[in-house]
Amino acid sequence: MRVIGKIVGGTLGYVLGGPFAGPWAALAGIALGHQLLDRPPREFFGVALSGRDLKNSVFFTATFAMLGKLAQADGRVSDAELAAVREIIQDKFKLSSSTADEAYQIFTESINQSDSFETHARAFYSEFNEAPEALSSMLELMLILAHADFDYDDDEESMIRSAAAIFGLADEYPVILSVYQSTPDNLEHCYQLLGLTIDSLDDDLQQRYAHLLREHDPQLLLDEGVPQEMTAVAADKHAQIQLAYEHIQQARRVRSGASDK
Repeated sequence: MRVIGKIVGGTLGYVLGGPFAGPWAALAGIALGHQLLDRPPREFFGVALSGRDLKNSVFFTATFAMLGKLAQADGRVSDAELAAVREIIQDKFKLSSSTADEAYQIFTESINQSDSFETHARAFYSEFNEAPEALSSMLELMLILAHADFDYDDDEESMIRSAAAIFGLADEYPVILSVYQSTPDNLEHCYQLLGLTIDSLDDDLQQRYAHLLREHDPQLLLDEGVPQEMTAVAADKHAQIQLAYEHIQQARRVRSGASDK
């Protein structure tokens, strides 16, 4: 097999060749270096890696390997799914041309690898367990891919549910799925996005809104070591939360005005 064991550091700006074949082998090498060399400075075959470098490496490899496994969950990879992955690479993460090629390569090679989806999910969780937004955003990316061909089958859902369980988000999965599948401009969708109901008190709405804005703040995620590429997804969610809050506030003002008459 061709050697593709590469470590991507910083903002995925540089690439280091390694002696491992296939995306899983690259991730295994990263994990091995992480476990054996947990005292700074960490090294990988003589090259020092920072904690952020390791996070970016695992993020880069595990993300696109998981998407590859998910795409072939039903036994075939559709054109719509391939297009969805390209859109994630170009529009969601806005990767440079060379790095986009690397990501797509990991995705396509993982389709034929024998390693499990859960292995990559655990590796992702090991680095981002203290960044819940990164974990929920990863589930949302999976849902985008799984719905690309308008056929969310049992095999795809089982795989995403297993990731949710590994991420500690099993209870949140139904809400994430419901929000994804509902109409964006629907008032019920707005409440679901904030994790509230139409009967929630104004104080609860304000507190929940403030909490979600902090949780999905791209700068805070960067400070936690989440890669720049994932913060782009967080920024989108941050904007959605603001729009949902404004829509709810407008609806409540209208309802309050009507009740006063």
